[in-house]
Amino acid sequence: SSSVAAQRRPPHTAKRSGKCGVSRGPSSLSCRPPSKTAMASKSADAEASEKSPEENAQILRSSLEKGLSGREAAERLAEDGPNELEKPPKPTLLMLFIMQLTGFVIVLLMIAAVASLVVNGTGPNKEDILSYTTGKAIFVIVLINAGIAAWTEHKAGDALEALSKMTQASIYVLRDGKEEKREVPTIVRGDIVVLGTGDVVPADLRLIEAEDVKVSEMALTGEPDDVAKTWKMKPKKEGEPEKLTPENCVFSGCSVTNGKGKGIVIATGMNTRIGRIAQLIAGADGGKGKTKCGCLPDTSANATPLQQNLEKLGGRIGIIAIGVCVVIFAIGVAMDRTDPSNPDSPAWLYMILIAVTLAVAAIPEGIPLCVTISLSI
Repeated sequence: SSSVAAQRRPPHTAKRSGKCGVSRGPSSLSCRPPSKTAMASKSADAEASEKSPEENAQILRSSLEKGLSGREAAERLAEDGPNELEKPPKPTLLMLFIMQLTGFVIVLLMIAAVASLVVNGTGPNKEDILSYTTGKAIFVIVLINAGIAAWTEHKAGDALEALSKMTQASIYVLRDGKEEKREVPTIVRGDIVVLGTGDVVPADLRLIEAEDVKVSEMALTGEPDDVAKTWKMKPKKEGEPEKLTPENCVFSGCSVTNGKGKGIVIATGMNTRIGRIAQLIAGADGGKGKTKCGCLPDTSANATPLQQNLEKLGGRIGIIAIGVCVVIFAIGVAMDRTDPSNPDSPAWLYMILIAVTLAVAAIPEGIPLCVTISLSI
């Protein structure tokens, strides 16, 4: 197996021939590589694609021929952390179900349902089972909605795990001038990675050599066709449409479908493009720290604009409905409106029944269920 590996990946220790020139070694530079936060103002791939391989190697304090030294790689690994996606704590299905019951419209519906059951239970028709139909129906709708929403969100939570699996266990890199097989989590900025057909790109790379390299970026951009890559810098022509990814960069999680090449690591872990997608899925805080109702995790950052707008709409309709019902209740009591079928009953009891009935009719209990089913299809 060692001979096959050697035949597949010939050592790259000789001086490179005119593709990119020769870069200075680590000992000839005194500057430190830019930190993760220093590259936040502009994406690392956008900066790297506009610079030559030599300039990128100088900025990252690496050597295009020898790669990083073992000590330098260990220091950067301790500084930046492992090259892997962070996984926020995943709430259980029961926790997600309980969280669905804390929405404003859902709370209004449960209050209206309880009020309907209480009023009908103290009214003249309390022995009639059909008088409790409204309250029971609301509770059924609320539970169905919470169950579907919890299951949908539970399945969507597997997206981060799927992203984290879009890599292979190990990859060939240049360390101290030798080609070595290293675990992907130990890859750091400035490493020179050797790519071949069938490899999964372990981090965001600026290519320094490319021989008929094609990469599948479907997982990153949705592009179904393989994308040809080059190490060269191509100036953008006037009127040429903006490309989804730079031609001289390859990205973490994308698979090499053809050719071979080498690239210098410009971003690892959560700073890669796939890491930024994971950050968007997890929310602005990475899915940690935020809670609501004291103990439940807050997933409001993951809500779509449609869900947010409908939540606001339902809240406004609910508040207006409650306000109208309170006014009707006050007017009815002031006018001493009693139940025509039971004139001896107090006016306030009859008007509570009327107000609760109006509130149940006005609060849009169908919105949460319709939105949940629509988004789950």
